[in-house]
Amino acid sequence: MAEKVKKKQSFFLNFKRFNSQKGEEAGLPSTPQIQSAPPMYRPTSQITSRHNNSASSDNMKPRKLSGGIKDLIQCALCLEILSNPKMLPCQHTFCGACLKIYVADLLIINCPICRTRIQVQNVNFVDGLPSNLYIDTLLAMVGGTEDQKQLETPAALMNNTLQSVELFASGVRCSHCRTICDNMEISNCEHCKSNFCKVCWLQHLEDMRTQIGSILKELDSAASRLDHKVEHYEDRFDRIVEQINTSAEEKINAILEAKMELLREASELHKLGDMTALALKSSLAEACEVAKRAMTIRDKIDDEQVMTFINLHTNTLQLLTEVSKWDAEKYTFDKENFRIESDSSTPYDAESDDPLPEAAKQNNPMENEASLTLHYRSRNFIPHYIWRKTSRPSGVGISPWNNHLYICGMDSHSVLVVERSQAKIVTRLSCDEMLCPVQIAFMKSLGEIYVTDKWKHCIHVFSREGEYLRSIGQKGSRVGMFRSPEGIATDNAQHHIYVVDTGNDRVQVIQSDGKFVDQYGVATKQQAMHTASVWETKEILCTEFNGPTAVAVTNDRVIILDSGNRRVKVYNKQDKSKIIEFGSLGQRKGQFRQPECLAVDPMGYILVGDSGNCRVQVFKHNGQLVRVFGRLGSEPGKFGWISGIYVTKELDIIVSDTKNHSVNFF
Repeated sequence: MAEKVKKKQSFFLNFKRFNSQKGEEAGLPSTPQIQSAPPMYRPTSQITSRHNNSASSDNMKPRKLSGGIKDLIQCALCLEILSNPKMLPCQHTFCGACLKIYVADLLIINCPICRTRIQVQNVNFVDGLPSNLYIDTLLAMVGGTEDQKQLETPAALMNNTLQSVELFASGVRCSHCRTICDNMEISNCEHCKSNFCKVCWLQHLEDMRTQIGSILKELDSAASRLDHKVEHYEDRFDRIVEQINTSAEEKINAILEAKMELLREASELHKLGDMTALALKSSLAEACEVAKRAMTIRDKIDDEQVMTFINLHTNTLQLLTEVSKWDAEKYTFDKENFRIESDSSTPYDAESDDPLPEAAKQNNPMENEASLTLHYRSRNFIPHYIWRKTSRPSGVGISPWNNHLYICGMDSHSVLVVERSQAKIVTRLSCDEMLCPVQIAFMKSLGEIYVTDKWKHCIHVFSREGEYLRSIGQKGSRVGMFRSPEGIATDNAQHHIYVVDTGNDRVQVIQSDGKFVDQYGVATKQQAMHTASVWETKEILCTEFNGPTAVAVTNDRVIILDSGNRRVKVYNKQDKSKIIEFGSLGQRKGQFRQPECLAVDPMGYILVGDSGNCRVQVFKHNGQLVRVFGRLGSEPGKFGWISGIYVTKELDIIVSDTKNHSVNFF
């Protein structure tokens, strides 16, 4: 192999020496010339210099142009006019035939001009190199056949095409209107790196001022989102303090010291969150003031306006990122171990399953339980379509009237209605009071749509035509009131609405007019209290759930996702007795990390959106694990953070991903 490379290199040296002698006879330089940048891309200083020297004698100008163009279209290897030009990754261009000889069978070559080390990927490396479009344009302007290009010198060719070269190098083109203007009439924008004529430059500055207005709206929206997040954050810590006090009284004096320690920890975390929120609010207010001043001041120098816009744009992106990450740390109170737990919202790449062979699939998966289980285990969960037209989508659902897809947009403060066959937005559901829609449900018998609003602490009700009808509930702890509700489901037979009252650790059952019917997860019990050296019995209210987030209702069951306890709990709908519960904290199959949503298919199988582990887990109605699909990532079939899930009658699965800003159709 080494001997073969040595022969190739020796042959190329002889080839280069022969062409060098040939170039001397033709009056060409014997050393390779470094290819210079085309005139229209030269720095401003070079353009200005060329403009100032325009008073030179006419007989000198063609000679300069001819020499410059000659260097551009001359191969630095054979010193002839480029033939089949190929461009190396370092942007230098040579004849295709010369490169093949130069490369030979080497694995790594050095650029003959800049000596950049380049790895040869395969035997067809040279053929796969791209052409230099600018050099191709120059060769086309020079014209002539290949034989003429080999016989004529570059200087002679330039004299024949001097008129076209003069036209090519006569000025700078405006990036907007494409007009070629004199150099003194062109302005260069440091933000978008484009050239503009005088007319287009004024319009470009006006466009930037318009974008500042959009930035101001984004800042105002971010400040509003932060206020509601702070409110939810404080509500959660109020609830934690209540839980701490209750558990401390159960253990009487033995854990009083631990109680005070926990209260101090909660206070410090609360204070830390308040301080960071205050700092963010201050930064947002400052950015808003800068944006407002930039919109009103118009007599500044153009460059100063551009720099103001660049700095404002950079600071705004950073502030929006910090606001979105402000509540990334999730805090819950662990009553079993008597401590405050924190779980970061950073998703993990947990375990998942590979599908069984395709041949094992059944024609009718809903024929029986075995065929449905085989269907899930053999199904290849790669989405056939991904919808990316909304920011941070949450709950999803299919209308029972027109088969439209409804997507809750937490940042857009509305619910998008999408026509499924064409993936086209038909309309939006919104009202002035809607702040953060999370989940959606339908009451087919009444023709109504229900949307939970996490930050408004209520349920918004719309008609099937999209008309806003009313809102149900308000912020509070009494029955019929809510704190940060998330999940929602309906019972069409009894006209009942099941609302996951996340902030109050319960699930409430209400009528369509908001009248309270029942609740899950809350009970009263008698507890001994030691006060003033006397034992007394006091009735207290206790909750079974810890931050529940989702609910689903079947003919005879109510399935609740107890996110804080990482459990799925199934109840009898008639007497509210618990049938089964399953799940625990972890990354193994059957375990959860911050699960947020669930759905039930037509045969009662439970699909859980395991958000913290970036996957969907499928269980039988008895809690037996059937299949796990999805991993951490942004590619098809992977998730960033699952925020909504829905299963159609045909077993199509729709999963919304808030961090990847997408809705996946399986």
